[in-house]
Amino acid sequence: MNRGLARFIGDMFDLFADHALFFTIVGAVCFLFGPTLLVVLERKERLPRVVVWLFTFVLTPAMFLMMIFIGNPQSYCNDPLPHDAFRVFYPLFLPLIPLYIHYARADRLNHPFMFGVILVLLSAGVFTLTVANEVLHLAYQSVQGHGVVYSGARAWECAWVNYASLYSARDTRDTVSQLFIVVQVLALLVLRLRKRRQRSSEEE
Repeated sequence: MNRGLARFIGDMFDLFADHALFFTIVGAVCFLFGPTLLVVLERKERLPRVVVWLFTFVLTPAMFLMMIFIGNPQSYCNDPLPHDAFRVFYPLFLPLIPLYIHYARADRLNHPFMFGVILVLLSAGVFTLTVANEVLHLAYQSVQGHGVVYSGARAWECAWVNYASLYSARDTRDTVSQLFIVVQVLALLVLRLRKRRQRSSEEE
């Protein structure tokens, strides 16, 4: 069974690799417009359950893994985000705002668990591309005494990286990312519990 699962995962990676541009475009469109579309359809009470399940358990994990892959390359020399280039990803928080507002303000949610999963995973993915990269560079600088030196010559840059400091910085980054996920989950739970109490008090 493990071999079958490994073969399936390998086939999926091959599929994504062979059609990278197509899946990238589909993922970008789903990320930019998907959360808002879910909110609009739910408010109009026209949101099919199958759409929520598809977005939650297929599209969201795929987009999350793509962002994690970009934000966490296998080695520093494969880092696709030199200098401050990762800061262009900060606007990716914007498409999530409608779903956050709906989750926090709606008196009733038909799919609170699934919306929570979508928010946590997508926010964690964007966090990995943005704030986590800030933390990585600041932690490296605090340990090493200077920031990462970029020259445009990748071999020269890799030769000057202190990998002990880099591993320490990555541990710090991972800890901050995990704390972000925990805090976000707790915040979403508190929001829905508060809404439930308000609704119960109003009904009394």
